[in-house]
This record gives sequence, C-alpha cells and structure tokens, in this order.
Amino acid sequence: MGSGIVASLWMAGLLRSMAPVVADTPMVRLDAAQVARRLAAAPEATAPDLSGVDLSGLDLTDVDFKRADLTGARLVGTRLAGANLFSCDLTDAVGTDAVLTKANMDGTVLRRADFHRADLAGASLFATILEKTNLSGANLAGTRIIGYLRSANLSGASLRNSNAGADPGNQSMGVMRATFVGADLRGADLSGANLYKADFSHADLTGAKLPRANLENAELVQTDFSRADLTGARLAKSNIEGASFRGARGLAQTQGLDQARNRDKAIFDAQ
Repeated sequence: MGSGIVASLWMAGLLRSMAPVVADTPMVRLDAAQVARRLAAAPEATAPDLSGVDLSGLDLTDVDFKRADLTGARLVGTRLAGANLFSCDLTDAVGTDAVLTKANMDGTVLRRADFHRADLAGASLFATILEKTNLSGANLAGTRIIGYLRSANLSGASLRNSNAGADPGNQSMGVMRATFVGADLRGADLSGANLYKADFSHADLTGAKLPRANLENAELVQTDFSRADLTGARLAKSNIEGASFRGARGLAQTQGLDQARNRDKAIFDAQ
C-alpha cells in the first residue's frame, strides 16, 4: 500500500471511533476457520464485522483482515505476525501479549486499546491512531511509526532503533510525524531511534534511555527528561522550551544541545 494512499486516511482516522464501545451482547468466541469464513464472506468494499469477538490465543499469522471492524475485540495472546491490519478499527480492543511482528498496521485505529506487553517488532505504523493506547512494556523495536500517540502509555516499552522520523514525502498534508504529546514514556528504551521532528511536548521521559537517538528539530516543549540517559543523542534545532533535564545523564556527550531552540528556557541542574 503506497504511503500516499495511507496518508489520505490520516485526517479521516483522527475523527473515527470517538465514542467508547458499549458491550450490550455477550462476546462471541471464534476459531481461526470461522474468522477465515467471515472475512471471505464479506462483500467487497465492505469492512468485515468482527467487532466484539474473542480471538484470544488464535494463530492468525499473515491473515488479511480486509479493513475489518475489530472494535472491542479480544486478542489476548493472539498471533498476528505478518497480518494485514491496514485501516482496521481496533478501538477499545484488548491485545495483551499479542504477537504483531512485521504486521501492516498502516492507517489502523487503536484508540484506547490495551496492547501492553504486545510484540510489534518490525511492524509498520504509518498514519496509525494510538491515542490513549496502552503499550506499556510493549516491544516496538525497529518499527516504522508515523502515528498519533497523544496520551499513550509507553512506559517501559522498547522503541530501540525505531523509525519515527518525519516523512518528507507527505508534507502537502502538513508534517507527517510521530506525535507523542502528553505520552507516558517513563523508563522506555529509545536507543538509536530516529525521532527527527517528532513531537514530545509535555511527554514524560523520566528515566528513559535515549543514547544515540536523533531528536533534531523535535518539539520537546515541557518534556520531562529527568534522570534520562541522553548519551550521544542529537538535539540540534530541537525546541526545548521548559524541558526538564534534572539528573539527566550524558548531557556532555550530546550533539547539538548548544544549537537547540529556547535553550535558555530549559531546566538544568544547578552548576
């Protein structure tokens, strides 16, 4: 799926699934064969309805979900490695410990979803909506992230070598970048991550690991880097107005901190 098509879903996705799912019927338990039949039976150009179903523990490796409605679905421990979840709606879904390695989650909506401890290593999250999503302890190492993660919980998550740098090919729609505004990244590992132009305003990165992370041109307004490890991080032209670096490690080994915008308004330990 081309990035231009995915980008066209960006604004539409932000407006989807604003209301929480209200469960008024018992959850239906499906097996893998039943899932395949439902997906095959859905009329073309119609999203298959898998809302509120229980798919926990199933092996759905490489399954094409055909933009299915999975709102409120239960996917605890489900194997979805390599699955095509392009533009699926997983609002309020529960995917604790799910395996989503190398899954296509471009344009997917996971608003308020619970995917803590899920394995998303190598997955693609382009124009993905993860607002208020629980990804605590999740593995997002090596993922491509151009998503909306406002107020998401990524505490203790691994984003090692992830690529969350702004996409230069879709600037006609505005800056397509990872937005972590107000997110909880306490203790998260972002070592070696590309965070170019990412927005971490008001995010909590207390105790986070950021060695060699690229934060150039990033928005770091009132970001909390207390006790974070910034050894070798790149900060040139980042906006650090009101950011707190109290107890941060490796500041002397950062690159471009002297070129950061609003450095005089950042908070450092007293010399």
